[in-house]
Amino acid sequence: MTDTPTADEISAHFSAMDDSVTLINATVADDTDALAMNGSADEVKLMVTRNTDHLEIQIATDWYSDSSVSKTAYTGAVTSGKAYVAG
Repeated sequence: MTDTPTADEISAHFSAMDDSVTLINATVADDTDALAMNGSADEVKLMVTRNTDHLEIQIATDWYSDSSVSKTAYTGAVTSGKAYVAG
């Protein structure tokens, strides 16, 4: 499916991306709650990986590149999420 998303769909994508950024940043800052909810460090790392993967998939799209929205939060969350998983 190569249809160009509508403005509402793009807005929904950015909203979901914002959720991933919030989750990644909160976990990197203090993973106590994430560990309590997920049960193990490996499970937390899988959760962070899913969210960084989600961001990378969205970042690779044309609508993302074409958007005037600041990209700093998204690329920063990918970087910090990957560092967390590697650590």
